Amino acid sequence: MTARRHCAAIDSAAGTGSFAGMAPLPDTARRASRLLSRHRPRLTQAVRMTAASLATFALAEALGLPQEYWAVITALIVTQSSVGGSLKAALDRFLGSVLGACYGGAVAFAMPHHGAAATFAALLVAVAPLTVAAAFSAGFRIAPITAIIVLLSTSGSSLGPLAFAVDRILEIGLGCVVGLAVSLLVAPARAARAVTVQAAGLARLLAGQLEALARLDATETPEAKALPLAVRKALSRLETLSGEAARERRSRLSAAPDPDPLLRTLMRLRHDVVLMRRAMSEAEEDVLRVHLAEAWAKAATAAAARLRALADDLAAGRRPAGDDAALAGAIAGYRGAIDEMRRRQVTRTLSTDGVGRIFWIAFSLEQFRRNLDDLAERAADFAGPEAQGNAV
Repeated sequence: MTARRHCAAIDSAAGTGSFAGMAPLPDTARRASRLLSRHRPRLTQAVRMTAASLATFALAEALGLPQEYWAVITALIVTQSSVGGSLKAALDRFLGSVLGACYGGAVAFAMPHHGAAATFAALLVAVAPLTVAAAFSAGFRIAPITAIIVLLSTSGSSLGPLAFAVDRILEIGLGCVVGLAVSLLVAPARAARAVTVQAAGLARLLAGQLEALARLDATETPEAKALPLAVRKALSRLETLSGEAARERRSRLSAAPDPDPLLRTLMRLRHDVVLMRRAMSEAEEDVLRVHLAEAWAKAATAAAARLRALADDLAAGRRPAGDDAALAGAIAGYRGAIDEMRRRQVTRTLSTDGVGRIFWIAFSLEQFRRNLDDLAERAADFAGPEAQGNAV
């Protein structure tokens, strides 16, 4: 009987997957699914880059290009995380390579270089103008590199500068075409959608700053100190994505709205938060904590709440449904607290700068409210599937 019960227990454990040290299969599957979902964009990008590399190599071999690795490297560089990014990378890479190959080939023809001194002179003539062009435009960064390869490569000396330059242009062109085609055909990612997601993240960071300011902490927490840097990084990323989304619109690859108004609105909101943060840090603490703490906390919290709601609308691609009645009431309450200070003649004991700062906070709150109204309009522009970057 004991052995029979022991076998039954083993069978029961095998049926439920609950052996010691072994997680149930459904839990493992759920964890794997969550992991894949979390890293889906990165994994998709890895698939695109791999497909672009393999397809380029196969085409280069079929065409008999002598240095197919340049085409493969170009395809890898051009295949960006969004179609707009791929467009920019392809254009910069191709134009820079054409300029560098043509100019480097012309210098090689005009200045034969068989010794160290002659090679030094040819290199100076070839590289100096192209580095100036690269300094003025990032799109020409590849040009001096291509010119150096044309001048110094052993393949170039055996094939001749003209043939080597033509092969180089063909290889770069093939990589650009394949990389761009893969970005368009293999799980294409539109920059317009990334813009709204990034904008929502930036808005949440700004809301976090407001919530930290609302607490009137005597000493900023490490989390609060890290927020301004996180906001700057998020804003820089948003500027990059806005440029990519605008490029998609110009190329007729997306029907999404112009991202620049959304970017400008968030820049103004960030400026408002910076001004309020500075005014709070320079204001007289006794005045804030004794006379304005409650009114300020309500106004800042209401502003943060509306900003978070608009961030959620942006991320979900829906039209904002709320209004700013709560925020307007909270700002009116802050102004009322200042009026109460004036009625009790508290402001008479303050310096001119002290009075100016508490009024400046009120002005900044009102300006912030107007910019939130503008953000609501921008979120409405991006609402709906068509505005999320669908191809036309």
